[in-house]
Amino acid sequence: MTTLVTANQITTKFGKKSSELEFEFLNNFESVHTKKAYKRDIIFFLRFFKAELKLNSVKDCVRFHIVAYKTYLINSEFSPKTINRKLSSLSSYFQFLMEAGFLDFNPADGVKRPKQVAKSETLDLTDEEVMRLFEVISEKATPLHRAILMTFFTTGIRKSELIEIKLSDLQEINGEMTISIRAKGGKQLLKFLLPECFEVIVDYLIDMKKLNREVDPNDWLFQPSVNPRNPNNLDRPLVPSSIDYIFKKYCKLAGINKRVSPHSARATYIGSSLEGGADLLKVSKDVGHSSVKTTEAYNKRKNTLKDSPARNLGFIQKAC
Repeated sequence: MTTLVTANQITTKFGKKSSELEFEFLNNFESVHTKKAYKRDIIFFLRFFKAELKLNSVKDCVRFHIVAYKTYLINSEFSPKTINRKLSSLSSYFQFLMEAGFLDFNPADGVKRPKQVAKSETLDLTDEEVMRLFEVISEKATPLHRAILMTFFTTGIRKSELIEIKLSDLQEINGEMTISIRAKGGKQLLKFLLPECFEVIVDYLIDMKKLNREVDPNDWLFQPSVNPRNPNNLDRPLVPSSIDYIFKKYCKLAGINKRVSPHSARATYIGSSLEGGADLLKVSKDVGHSSVKTTEAYNKRKNTLKDSPARNLGFIQKAC
């Protein structure tokens, strides 16, 4: 097994071993998905570090090695976004090792990141497209797929947030169903669950019971129907690629052929609620944005001239 610090056993000046450092660094993050992403990025670098640079300990790492790694990623045709993420993961880890007394400096400091070329944006869906999609999933989707898609569109949560939902996160409060979400940045959100969404989730849970796979309170809510690597291990969260496949499959069946992803459901939730008259600040808090500017950027359904505030100027109306 590759440890994050080095292949050798290491002790810092505080007496912490490499396994303890790995545990401490990764557990700074709330999201299981984030932990996995950081570990994957750092191990990827360490394998390059050992195989290509013939070095065993990150104590020997200097800025030149990070530049060489960046060049390797560019030559391997990773996207600028992926390269920036991998370098950011490294920089965070080196900063942690400095604070732990293992490194004297951060070798990733000052390494320039590649510029990201703006790609065509992931599009939201119109209300009419969502209605077509709902018709398709009501007729053709499995209970699991129907519950996933309905949850996406009626809560506006992120893919990483949906993956981490446990059955115990569903709660009845004051006669209404809610769902507790572990959101980005360690935030805890309490979301209202529409009766239509709760109904399809119950249908899915009933279906799981019929398959002798009853979901317990501490189990992942949405579980895979198959696991090619380990057929007997189905009590586990869904993988992100499976959710991407489910989303795109039913959009295609609904005749929605533009560029979409699970994030399109979040964009649709925000855009449709704002267009329906929801308060911008309330929507921003509901979806866990730190700034209303972020929420406003999702509102691609531009106001027309007939919605101009100039039509509601009080002094003009009084003068007329």
